[in-house]
Amino acid sequence: MSLPQRDISPLAGQLEQTLSTGRLPSDVSGWGSQLLQRLRQPVRVAVAGAAGSGKSAVIDMLLGRVVIGRNGSGLLVDICHGAQEMAEIETAAGECLYRPGVLAQVDLPQDVRRVRQTLPDPRLRWHSYRELPLDGARPAQQELLKQAAGEADIILWCSQDFPAAEQALWSAVPDSTKDHSFLVLTMADRQVMRGTLPGLIAALEPVAAEEFLGVYPVAAIQGLTARTAEAPQDGLWRSSGGKQLSEDVQRQVDQGRASDVDQAEMLIRQFGGTLPPGTAPAESGPAPAPSAAPQAASLAAALDQLQTDAEMMLAEAEAAGGPQAGPVLAQCMEMIRNLSQSLDAMPASAAVEAAREAAQDGEEMLMLCQLEQDEDAAVDAVTLLIQLKKELMEEPPG
Repeated sequence: MSLPQRDISPLAGQLEQTLSTGRLPSDVSGWGSQLLQRLRQPVRVAVAGAAGSGKSAVIDMLLGRVVIGRNGSGLLVDICHGAQEMAEIETAAGECLYRPGVLAQVDLPQDVRRVRQTLPDPRLRWHSYRELPLDGARPAQQELLKQAAGEADIILWCSQDFPAAEQALWSAVPDSTKDHSFLVLTMADRQVMRGTLPGLIAALEPVAAEEFLGVYPVAAIQGLTARTAEAPQDGLWRSSGGKQLSEDVQRQVDQGRASDVDQAEMLIRQFGGTLPPGTAPAESGPAPAPSAAPQAASLAAALDQLQTDAEMMLAEAEAAGGPQAGPVLAQCMEMIRNLSQSLDAMPASAAVEAAREAAQDGEEMLMLCQLEQDEDAAVDAVTLLIQLKKELMEEPPG
């Protein structure tokens, strides 16, 4: 059973019991409380963008069915798990109306403000969606985006061409949020027909490399068609861009949940708790100091993920007759930035500073590889990450 599908309720319960003993240092207790809150709620995916940017279509595509349709225009819509299909409608007067079924099929009152849609979809136990329309005056847009950055774990920014005004709006988002965000170029089929998509991606790449995990051209209508067809439409699903976006969003969800689980298990072990049945035993040895525990776990997980992903990309490249430069380079950049984020969270020391410099040098080398955008550059990028991981393991920071 994959980690995101594992029932983590027993682990959350055991963590709550460990926190309730009152034996934890105050800084660790605060961290543990935040961790418990994350374990008990799904990973929150916000889909933001201007009116008409295709947000509803992207969410429907990721869900594999028409749930929002055209009824989500201009509305704040939450999609989450529930026992039955139900649209909870909030009006401007504060009245709550309940309608069975999905939003796309519901007649909405004129003064509707927001909708909470529940679905008995097991995937929504692990991550939820929020459609966030950025309409109105610029200050209102800034406030909505600030709120989204504080609440969401992952943001998908939907835009047809990500113009300068949107770039300026997005620039105020914290780097910690940008590290888990995607630029989704919607209605990409139109750009393909005009022959303008390659030029658009090339123009946006310098900005996107700094501001997002990657650029994802998506034809959401085609992607939804591929997912709802009676016969398998794997080719259409892939060519629509939906497959790559869906898999990479899921990877972010999985990594976030895995990190939370690892840190919860470590905290319980360190402070004398008993882990739920089926949890792998801890390796023998002295426990790390409380203040360094989450950082050490994050670094170990980051280095392991660095090695695993790099080797996997090399294997896939060999099987396919050569790597696809763009996706590989984007993923390499994501991996090294995640590593840098883990290092930044560690207590300062000479060894940690050396590791940060090594990671920064690696990121600069990857940026040079991105300028080449060919198979050799992709292989060089993956090899660079594997070598960086080996160097950090030989001289671990801390």
